[in-house]
Amino acid sequence: MGAFIGSNLRYVESLIFTTSGNFPWGTIVANLSGAFLLPFLIHYLQDRYKLSLQTILSLSTGLLGSYTTFSTFTADTYRLFQSNSIGYLAVYLTLTLVGGFICALLGNYWAASRAFSDLAGRKL
Repeated sequence: MGAFIGSNLRYVESLIFTTSGNFPWGTIVANLSGAFLLPFLIHYLQDRYKLSLQTILSLSTGLLGSYTTFSTFTADTYRLFQSNSIGYLAVYLTLTLVGGFICALLGNYWAASRAFSDLAGRKL
């Protein structure tokens, strides 16, 4: 079910963020948003709502795994290389790799701040 939803979200997202001027915006948006949401899902939602392992796997591997796309990232990278779009290739690789890491850090930070906010709101 998660994979079905994720792949359909990816399709809709690809209609909104199309490739323009050889640059694959759709893949960037999908992969960066997935890199942001995965740590939040794992570190906040699982702990906060005590979700089962099956639910976490459905959401992370199923939904986000089918929404994000390493194979398209690889194909886009190769296409940019083949078309000699070295500037776009450098930007694409940097945005995806460094941007993905930064998005994951931000997702972890968001999860931690939400968890702290939840704890602060509870009476001890």
